[in-house]
Amino acid sequence: MAEAKTADSVIELSFQDSETAKIVYDSLKPEELLPKAARAEIEVSIRENNLSLDINARDTAALRATINSFLRWAAIARDMTKI
Repeated sequence: MAEAKTADSVIELSFQDSETAKIVYDSLKPEELLPKAARAEIEVSIRENNLSLDINARDTAALRATINSFLRWAAIARDMTKI
């Protein structure tokens, strides 16, 4: 039987200031704390004005879906700071 391949990615997001990074981090963190999904796991971390998304997925389709979701949520959270 063939060994299952996994797909992993680390995405670094830089923000203009640490306050915006913290707001986005606080918005994404609850998603990380939900029960582990069957197809992907994510770790969100913050360092100054940079946010890191460490994604481990079962396959490339799950990786793509997870990346798309988290980037969309990050963009929404960032945009909400401008209102």
